[in-house]
Amino acid sequence: MAEIVALARAIDLAEAAIATRLRLAEAGKGHHLFGRRSIGAWLAAATGSRTARAGERVTLARQLPRLPHTAGLFASGRLSFGYAATIASATRHLDDAETELAEPILLELARASASTVEDVARAGQTIIETIDPEGRLARAAAKTERQHLTIAETADGMGRVSGLLDPELKMQLKTWLEPLAVKTDGTDMRSHARRMADALAIRLSEGGRRTVMHVSVTEQTLTGQSEEPALLEDGTAIPAVDARRMAYTAELRRVLRDADGIVRDFGRARRLASADQREAILARYRTCCRVGCDVPAYLAEIDHIEPWYPTGRTDLDNLAPLCAADNKWKSRHPDRVEVIDQGDGTVSMRFHRYSKFRPRRWTDRR
Repeated sequence: MAEIVALARAIDLAEAAIATRLRLAEAGKGHHLFGRRSIGAWLAAATGSRTARAGERVTLARQLPRLPHTAGLFASGRLSFGYAATIASATRHLDDAETELAEPILLELARASASTVEDVARAGQTIIETIDPEGRLARAAAKTERQHLTIAETADGMGRVSGLLDPELKMQLKTWLEPLAVKTDGTDMRSHARRMADALAIRLSEGGRRTVMHVSVTEQTLTGQSEEPALLEDGTAIPAVDARRMAYTAELRRVLRDADGIVRDFGRARRLASADQREAILARYRTCCRVGCDVPAYLAEIDHIEPWYPTGRTDLDNLAPLCAADNKWKSRHPDRVEVIDQGDGTVSMRFHRYSKFRPRRWTDRR
């Protein structure tokens, strides 16, 4: 660990040297020699770094001449790159007189043993809002203009979500998801990030009532005679077990195609769990029926207790609410699910997360 700290200090000294040279390179417009529109664009390309990281280095290089005390400590290795970059970012919108007043305050906080980089950043924001209270709305509007959201497809068909949300939208999203992302019990080994993804699935499905997607699946896969993957609209393959789970509460349409793939018949739709049945289930259950899960029943999907294939029926006695994450887990691990009859027309389910458990299929409490 001592070696790690020593190496980090060596990196900080290298960053100080980079900042000095960046300032000289930008003054000489050296980036034009490489056809780059800015020193930041050249730096990102030349060093293979992220644009945000290159921008942080450029901001630091530009601000250090206005921050003599910060520059001295940084160059001598007594101030880390993280603190120096944060002070530079906090003062970049201040004039020289304001920067002269703000620098000692931020440096004192940066050198306090109990402070963090985030503490310095918040102090810098407070200073800006104190000096320029009228500009707060303009800064908030500028943040909103920067927000974006990207959903990219990975090579294996998964989706990668990234983006930047303004403070209001960030809090709306957290408030929407966090209540459904808490640990359910001691056997819940999911990371917080995984629980947030599962919470998003629960919110978006709203019990399977609003999600609309088209899945192409063969009759053999649907009935369990084949494990051939199903296909989403964009051609992405999904496991057969997932296709069968989705079919439990979906509208099924028979589509007949000829040898060339042209649709010749588009059969009638039928819903496996009717709206009336769903209302009846919600009258019986308050939450997801898995023991320890507090997802409200109205946000859960209607699951077949005894799987629809091969013998499960769409009767009220064979239906119970399971949140989207639990429904998916149950469909993939049916041999690890213990169904407990509560004796009042409802059931609860206990999931055994580890394969060493081999519970009985039914347990009658009556």
